[in-house]
Amino acid sequence: MVTLFMRSPNFIENDFEVFNIDGLEPRMYALKRQIRPKFEMIGEQIAPYLSMLVGEPVAVHIAKHARRTVNPPEETWVAWSTSRRGYKSLPHFQFGIRDLHLFIWFALIYECDKKA
Repeated sequence: MVTLFMRSPNFIENDFEVFNIDGLEPRMYALKRQIRPKFEMIGEQIAPYLSMLVGEPVAVHIAKHARRTVNPPEETWVAWSTSRRGYKSLPHFQFGIRDLHLFIWFALIYECDKKA
């Protein structure tokens, strides 16, 4: 049996306010310091359940926004996929945060060739 959210982090108003910080570097600093630890905890807690659900191991991926050079991200997320190398080219699950809400979805994004 897999236990979900053994110790679930709380998202507080201050977490959502990170998206009001101007500038790429200041916002990324706040995301790494404030949001990433929560995503790490959630990612590791959810991974065993998703592995059981899909019948194979899933890896945790936390968005790094590494290609950004100017505009700060309007949202960030933790994703789970069946590849340790990445998630964008595969069907995957995401849990994320933006300025007004949390979101969770199953995604097939532009890099996924399995959309059909």
